[in-house]
Amino acid sequence: MNAKAQQWAERLRQNFSGPMTEEEIKFLRDIQAMIEFSIRNGLSFAVVCSTLGHDVNEIGRDLFDFQKAKARGFRPKVSGSSELTSEAFGESPEEEADNP
Repeated sequence: MNAKAQQWAERLRQNFSGPMTEEEIKFLRDIQAMIEFSIRNGLSFAVVCSTLGHDVNEIGRDLFDFQKAKARGFRPKVSGSSELTSEAFGESPEEEADNP
């Protein structure tokens, strides 16, 4: 393997190894919450896929280096989804229990 190929292989190993950071886990929780919210509230499949596609494609531009993507100005569309509560939408806890 030539030197350029070895550098590329090493960069891949660095980018795709190790545990997730807390910020990456939060991003995945936001994705999960956005999907669940969309299902519960009848949003379209296209809305969900286009939102997730946007966020994943932006991170993919930086070989899935979340910090690098954010450093160039990327802000996920799903940010904050995991922090939303039913009260934020005027739904009472009883209504929430009726809509699992």
